[in-house]
Amino acid sequence: MKVILFKKVQGYGNEGDTVEVSDGYARNFLFPQNLAVQASPQALAETQAKKERKIKIDKKELKEASKLASALDGLDVEIFVKVNEVGKLYAAVSAKEIVAALKELGQKIEAEWIELPSPVKEIGVHKVVVNLPHGFEAIINVSVQPK
Repeated sequence: MKVILFKKVQGYGNEGDTVEVSDGYARNFLFPQNLAVQASPQALAETQAKKERKIKIDKKELKEASKLASALDGLDVEIFVKVNEVGKLYAAVSAKEIVAALKELGQKIEAEWIELPSPVKEIGVHKVVVNLPHGFEAIINVSVQPK
C-alpha cells in the first residue's frame, strides 16, 4: 500500500515522503498513530501544495534572517546598570536585558539567539555574538554603563 508520511518514520522515510508499506503495517500502526495517510490523488496534491508553501515560507524567513543579520552586525547597544561605590555591578547583564535594549532600538530578536560565553559582570564594551536562524551570525557591541 502506498502511503504519505506525516512524520519521520524510522526505516521508511521523512515527513511528506510517499512510501510503499505492507497493508497490515499501515492499518495497524501508521494510520492509528496518525503517522500517515493512504496515498490518493487528492492527498498527493495536498502534500505537494504543503511542500510548496513550506518552501515559500523558508525562503521568506531566510531573506528576513539575512536582513536582520546585516542590520545587527556592528550595532552598538548601551545598557545602563546599577553599580556600587567601587563601580562593581550588582548583577550580571543577561541576554534578556540585551534583547530589551535591542527592542528599544527597533530590532526584534529572541533571547536564545544571544551567545554569552560568560556573564557580563564588568562596565565597558563587550562583543556579543547573535546566532540567527538559518546559520546567520552577527556581532554586536554591548556597552555596559553605570546609571
